[in-house]
Amino acid sequence: MKLFNWAIGITILGITIFGILKVADIIPSELTTKYELITLSGDTFDMDVKVLITDDTAFAAKYVRENLDSAVIGADFDCRGITFPIRDGKSPIIWLPYKSPVAIINHELFHATVEVMTWASVPFNVATEEVYAYELQHLSQQLDNQINIIK
Repeated sequence: MKLFNWAIGITILGITIFGILKVADIIPSELTTKYELITLSGDTFDMDVKVLITDDTAFAAKYVRENLDSAVIGADFDCRGITFPIRDGKSPIIWLPYKSPVAIINHELFHATVEVMTWASVPFNVATEEVYAYELQHLSQQLDNQINIIK
């Protein structure tokens, strides 16, 4: 019985400490926010693409501000998905909420493809269309592979 009382006491103490830290905003949001960060590695073009999947738009805005664009605001996430462009040689970031339809995922991957190709100085025209298609295929396949590993 003493052991049971100790277990309850420790549990209550832990919950109390967690609550105090949370209210004081001392706990990093990375520990309390559900999110997935997936890196789609560059292949032919040496530019990775980051995919941040979370329903917490405040966390997403903070992540993009700290890792790419300090001017991002919460209102930028009032959409079904968004791709933040390459800035100062840093990888573009795609934000998607959980349960995004495939059409939205493809839409954002296309924006990321255009970002990578523009960064690599590959113009979009009839002669380069296939290169764009291969890059989009590469990014799509990597995302699919990594999401299926996570599931």
